[in-house]
Amino acid sequence: MARLKKILPSVINLNQSAFLEGRGLLDSILVANEMIDFLKKENMSGVFVKVDYEKAYDSVDWEFPYYMMGRLGFNGRWIRWIRACLESATVSVLVNGSPTEFRPKRGLRQGDPLAPFLFIIVAEGLSGLLREAKKANVFNGVKVGYERVSVDLLQFADDTILFCKPTYQNVLTVKAILRCFELVSGLRINFHKSAVGVVGISNLDMIFFSKCLNCRQMALPFKYLGVTIGGNPRRVVFWNPIIDKIKSRLSSWKGRMLSVAGRICLIKSVITALPQFYFSFFKAPKAVCNQIGKIQAKFLWGWGSDDRKIAWVKWSKVCCPVEAGGLGIKDIECFNDALLAKWKWRYRLMEKGLWAKVLNARYGNWRNLDVTLTHRRQSAWWQDLCRIFDKVELGNWFDRRS
Repeated sequence: MARLKKILPSVINLNQSAFLEGRGLLDSILVANEMIDFLKKENMSGVFVKVDYEKAYDSVDWEFPYYMMGRLGFNGRWIRWIRACLESATVSVLVNGSPTEFRPKRGLRQGDPLAPFLFIIVAEGLSGLLREAKKANVFNGVKVGYERVSVDLLQFADDTILFCKPTYQNVLTVKAILRCFELVSGLRINFHKSAVGVVGISNLDMIFFSKCLNCRQMALPFKYLGVTIGGNPRRVVFWNPIIDKIKSRLSSWKGRMLSVAGRICLIKSVITALPQFYFSFFKAPKAVCNQIGKIQAKFLWGWGSDDRKIAWVKWSKVCCPVEAGGLGIKDIECFNDALLAKWKWRYRLMEKGLWAKVLNARYGNWRNLDVTLTHRRQSAWWQDLCRIFDKVELGNWFDRRS
């Protein structure tokens, strides 16, 4: 498994961001967000399709990963090892109290450390079909930025989204590719749970495309990998689901039953952790940070009590490290800035990643300008990031010496 993990990043396409070293969940989210923003800012049109698989791991045909490994250049001996690992498994179930064993003929065992790597090898087949379709000039993806980086597929394991130009031929090609991939891999596509969305074209065209694909319609903003894509993170209403989730975790009985030490532990483990995923990608407005800080302070000094409790220590002192006399509770705004500043460090390590190529394509012509300069064609994510770098004196995003 360790040897397979090392070799996969060199044979798996950059549009796959799951289970591979140096790639992560937020990579696909970033590309999807920049794609939608680019289409809207440049007054361009496009179609995106979210694909849903039925019991993805359980329906994989074993012959397909063997075939894909051969196409990717794996040695025959290695393929026989993988075959032995899959086909030697047995399943035991109780039938009327008696154990009955049988050998499965398809599917990847969830929990097996080898299964995630075999699944992304299977998913690479979809990327290969799209490449062949582009070579045959029957499919056109969406090109982003001034360097015209083509983005037609994003994958995080079985979470898949396709981008294409809004033409009938492209939509028919997508349907044919998905059907072919279903037949050869065994991954059954649930078209009723899949969804199609559009940017820059009429709702009538979206209805036409959805009927062609036999899937539901999807409006902007939409959820992808747990994050809202196409929304405005600078509006407070964008963060209401996060605020509501934090409040729901802090029922009044918890405040009455827990000691001060228990409340501190709950603040550190729950209130700070819940918005961490969104904080790693979006810059929260100051009003949202203040609102979360108030929830933390109220819970610490007497959540659930009828009387108003007095805050005996300044909140800035509470957020200091324990070594400095504080309680070690994270300051929400600083925590958000620190998570976003990590993107510059990641860019220097993964400059050849798909998300870095998309950023270079969109903002490469601004790389010699001041990072505080904003432009109407820049996404809100990029503008917020540049302001953070300027605030913490990190220098220019593209300056490799900083």
